[in-house]
Amino acid sequence: MDPQVPDVALLVANLERQIDRQRQQTPDPGTYTMYLFPDFLVGVDNDSIQCRSPKLASFGPYHRGNEDLRPFEVHKKSFLSKFLSRTGRQEGEQLVSPEKLQELKEETKRCYPQNIDMPSDDDLGNMILLDGCFMVELFLQYEERQHKEGTDEWQRFVPTLIADLLKLENQLPFVILEKLFELSNFGQGATLTTLALRFLKQVFCSPSDVDNSQIENPKHLLDLFRSSLLPSTEEEARQGNHSLWEYSIQSVKHLRNSGITVRQKTAKSLLEIDFRKLQIPPLALKIPPFPIDDVTSTILVNCVALEQYLPNRHRHFTSYVCFMNYLLKQPEDVEFLRSVDIIRGPYRDEMRFINMLNNLGINLIFSVRGCYLWKQLREIHSYYNSCWASIRRNLVTYNSIMLYCSILQIVVAILSWFISGN
Repeated sequence: MDPQVPDVALLVANLERQIDRQRQQTPDPGTYTMYLFPDFLVGVDNDSIQCRSPKLASFGPYHRGNEDLRPFEVHKKSFLSKFLSRTGRQEGEQLVSPEKLQELKEETKRCYPQNIDMPSDDDLGNMILLDGCFMVELFLQYEERQHKEGTDEWQRFVPTLIADLLKLENQLPFVILEKLFELSNFGQGATLTTLALRFLKQVFCSPSDVDNSQIENPKHLLDLFRSSLLPSTEEEARQGNHSLWEYSIQSVKHLRNSGITVRQKTAKSLLEIDFRKLQIPPLALKIPPFPIDDVTSTILVNCVALEQYLPNRHRHFTSYVCFMNYLLKQPEDVEFLRSVDIIRGPYRDEMRFINMLNNLGINLIFSVRGCYLWKQLREIHSYYNSCWASIRRNLVTYNSIMLYCSILQIVVAILSWFISGN
């Protein structure tokens, strides 16, 4: 039996109230680019995943001074020393002139909201050099060690460090990092964009050599990483002009009962979900694999948080999270995606990941308008409501009833034999 269709007028009315509430809670980004975590998404964060606050290292002013993160400052100073050696300067020698440092400080201040507590002028300069040089040196060392043996003692902390580098409130302006990178005298022809992506993508299901030619003027590392995963073709990113409730989204169980197969897809980005009725194999919903772990949860939550400051047509991760939330409604939906190697990772992280998806789905507004998946939604909706799909679902229901009747018949026969024997 098909799931009941909710009252459309009631849904739209509730949705309009949610949209008004979300608009009131989302701050106006103005001209700054280093955003705060949206208030209405704070409830998604929890102590087990900690998607908002850094676990290992703070970067920028928002979480600077956190006592729990102070031990990592030793690594920052060590990397700063190595960066100075790379530039040919001795320890104690100025990396930049006072005039140039003042320019960096003024440019940094323009990137943050005016109503936050910025460090003092001297402390701001220290923050820029310490945090910025650490990031640049980190990417440079990772690139140089690709052809060397051996690892650092703190290499086991790299996944946590990458998660911290991709948190919305833990960023430095990318333009500042580029100006520091220019001082490194790194002569291998690679750009900071390429080096940063190679490091960040080592713990994610995405090739590190993805084409980044479409990325222009990233605001920070999170913006760079998110932009590298966006659909590259114009057809995938095109905006659809459709009514809000024109297309429904069903769970994996209901789609499979209707004759739709779900398969793994090899793709450059987890966002590249594909479905076409006329293809080989037919009626296949193809989803790129993704790991279930705290790093993936952190990336998804923070990309969604960043997109709340962007126009609707640019909210690809928001659409992806809502799409996956609708697909994964029951434990058997998750188990099936794991069986076809779409979901990867330990079982212990499964419920935390699903709860994260559900919490995001509750707090987000999903609209087909501007959604990059609108064609896939249209095709799925069209087939799901067709006569053939309805017949398939009825057959599944009939077969299930017949199976239960057969089992009941066997049980009755065994009981009858047992009673007659006694």
